[in-house]
Amino acid sequence: MSYWKNKAWVLHLSFWGVIYIVYLAQQVFPGTDDAEPIKPLSFTIAAKALFHLAGVAATSYYICLGMLPLLQKRKKIIIGIVLLLLGLYLIAMVNRMVVIYVLEPCLGYGNRQETLSELISQFSILFDYYLISNMAGAFPFIIFYLLIDRQRIMRRQAEVEREKKEAELTALKSQINPHFLFNTLNGLYSLALQQSPKTPVVIEKLSHLLDYVLYRCTAQFVPLRNEIELIKNYIELEKIRFGKNLHVEELYYQDADYSIAPLLILSITENVFKHGVEEVNGITSLKVSLHAQQHIMRFETQNAFDSTAGEVQQGIGLKNLQQQLDLLYPRRYSLATKTNNNIFTTVLTLELQ
Repeated sequence: MSYWKNKAWVLHLSFWGVIYIVYLAQQVFPGTDDAEPIKPLSFTIAAKALFHLAGVAATSYYICLGMLPLLQKRKKIIIGIVLLLLGLYLIAMVNRMVVIYVLEPCLGYGNRQETLSELISQFSILFDYYLISNMAGAFPFIIFYLLIDRQRIMRRQAEVEREKKEAELTALKSQINPHFLFNTLNGLYSLALQQSPKTPVVIEKLSHLLDYVLYRCTAQFVPLRNEIELIKNYIELEKIRFGKNLHVEELYYQDADYSIAPLLILSITENVFKHGVEEVNGITSLKVSLHAQQHIMRFETQNAFDSTAGEVQQGIGLKNLQQQLDLLYPRRYSLATKTNNNIFTTVLTLELQ
């Protein structure tokens, strides 16, 4: 049973050991009456405390392991209550039988002649001296068990949530890689059609980019400087493709070595070249800036667009980015886009590690 894994039995034995010592102390030391002498620890006291502990332990495990799971099922509450009362009564009855037929004769208290039917019918004795005593003794263990069980459930929920997040992130990243490859291969294809001498250089740079995207950024967080280097290389690749018609204003600054989830800023940069390349007077002008200071990063891109073409397309990249940010930086980021004077601006702000 999974309940007993990870050496939980050590914790249980320790708990009952402490409770047993408490029972012994209650028998040995006087109560509120100062005139009552301290009793010497004897076999009789130890045996009584042990038998009492056995009844309390049986009650505790019956409630916690048997009844609590059943009572949590709404459709079985009535059955659970009936079984709870019946089980507590049976434990009290067995407790009484052990005391009369085993404990008292062994301790020299005589040999009672009560029959089994008489024991079963002694409701007041079973209730007052055994059932209530067992329940009172079981109460600390029930609280102890519920606290431990709650921690276990919370850990399991956190583990399930983490596994779910990892699965979602893996799915999202699996969308980014083909998307990135599709866009870059499109550019490579156009150069190949033109039989451009730049094609071998582009293939070489593309191989370095793919090596990073597919193999070197598998961790949940990577150094920010690596991501900056990635978008620099990506922009250089696009400059080769567009030639002198492309002008990119770049600005990068970080006041410390931060970590960031991989490929986030690449998605924004890639989106600019896929949907935002619009020539003005024969020149395509873009702006890419990253400023990271005091654990806050602001990444901004600007590009011209044709206002007559209708609504600006954001593509798969930004939609995917939004989903990743929700998983990785909940309530710790902002992603905004705006258009002004035929300039499309994307701004990502998030807290860095």
